Amino acid sequence: MKLILGILYDWGITNFIQKNEIILFSFGLIILLLLAIMVIVAISKSRRLKTLKRMNEVSEETNQLKNAFIANMTHEIRTPLNAIVGFTTMLAEMDDLDRETRMTFLKEINDNKDSLLQLVNDLLDYSKIEANTLEFNDVEVDVNALISELCIAQNLHSHPSGIQVEFVEKLPQCRLVVDRTRFAQVVNNLVRNALKFTEQGSVKVGCRRLSNQSFYFYVADTGCGIDEEGRRAVFERFVKMNYNIKGTGLGLSITKSIVEHYGGGIGVESKKGEGSTFYFTLPAGLEYREYGKF
Repeated sequence: MKLILGILYDWGITNFIQKNEIILFSFGLIILLLLAIMVIVAISKSRRLKTLKRMNEVSEETNQLKNAFIANMTHEIRTPLNAIVGFTTMLAEMDDLDRETRMTFLKEINDNKDSLLQLVNDLLDYSKIEANTLEFNDVEVDVNALISELCIAQNLHSHPSGIQVEFVEKLPQCRLVVDRTRFAQVVNNLVRNALKFTEQGSVKVGCRRLSNQSFYFYVADTGCGIDEEGRRAVFERFVKMNYNIKGTGLGLSITKSIVEHYGGGIGVESKKGEGSTFYFTLPAGLEYREYGKF
């Protein structure tokens, strides 16, 4: 009897499945789709939570950078302004100053004026980079001659340590199609940065060609050097290795943007206490070959 009932039961189920095969298949497919949707929704929700968390972190980091920037700029603007006002007032009110003292005061006024002007220029360039409106006027530039001029100009300024900037390695010919002002800005930024952190020793500039024919430029100093964490952050905006030294924390960031505009790369090799070598590369395609037109 049980055998008969079992056979009838199996036959009934089989018969039901055969008659409703399409319906059961559709029902199973719907269940699979619902499960897939639930998995996708769960993954999407997890990603949204991660994205939201990251956005909050970025927002917090941005606020911290903004606050640090405002505090830094307030200090950087106030310091040269106070010096300019103070020395100007003394020159105007003190009639018994000898010529040497007056020249010293005038030099301080001029140096602080240059610092203030550099700060304003950095801020303007940074705002143009952020808005993607920084202009480039590419012409044929004799890079050897330009770097020599920049080194001579830097050596006309009296540096506290008495260091001279040396152009120690150059190519027989190095003429590139670049913006002369922007290229000079890149080299000057690296040289000024080296001088800020070098109390004794040397600052040397050079250029050579790599095996892939790219141009390699470097500024090497014997300064305080940079640790690993500093090397990772040094080209970020508003980053300063020493907040007791003048600067906006934008110079290296601007330099990086200019180099990358020409398809080049920038980096630093350094060890704490052993000096630094900042370098940038430019592609071989920038070379100007029609030397006879110069």
